[in-house]
Amino acid sequence: MANYWFIDIFFIFGGRFLKTAFMDIIEGINGKNNRVFKVFFEENFSSIVMFADKYLDDMEAAADVAQECFIRLWHGNQTFESEDKVKGFLYTTARNLALNELKHDALVSRYVQKGMLESEEYLRDNVVEEEVYAIIYKAIDELAPQSRKVILLSLQDLSNGEIAEKLGISVNSVRTLKQNAYKRLKGLLKEYFYFLFLLDFTSWS
Repeated sequence: MANYWFIDIFFIFGGRFLKTAFMDIIEGINGKNNRVFKVFFEENFSSIVMFADKYLDDMEAAADVAQECFIRLWHGNQTFESEDKVKGFLYTTARNLALNELKHDALVSRYVQKGMLESEEYLRDNVVEEEVYAIIYKAIDELAPQSRKVILLSLQDLSNGEIAEKLGISVNSVRTLKQNAYKRLKGLLKEYFYFLFLLDFTSWS
């Protein structure tokens, strides 16, 4: 079942924060401005890769698909009016290219059975999910190295004891690093405070 609460939160709040910044680069994308396009590419490439990987289950192939999406965006003659149009072009192109890769693959049958290939609902849900997690992981990348390791291991559902063993530190150190990371992430994600609960910090103790 689709996570409609998740979609609603993003479009009501996240869309509001992101729209202004995105609209500032629409003119640059339409005008094929190298500097603007480079910034846009760097900010969105990983999200397209993760989206394509949901179909391909192959990160290298997904990266190739994402690269081709941006090549087509650069060389295309489209004129975009909004953030939705540009990202819609990228994600739709990624989906179509990924499906072409799977055309003769047994995975196609499995996805068809799940109703995932042509489902606009599936496309929309996953586009939003990848953009949200791209924001979260970008914030995690800003943490100190040891804190970042602890948080990433926590997101893999490892217990404090398992994290401590992997990193060669005490359980108390793991707890302290989690608490410090939470405070730091609250600051980094202050404009996206409604994303914090997605990380389930309540279990980080």
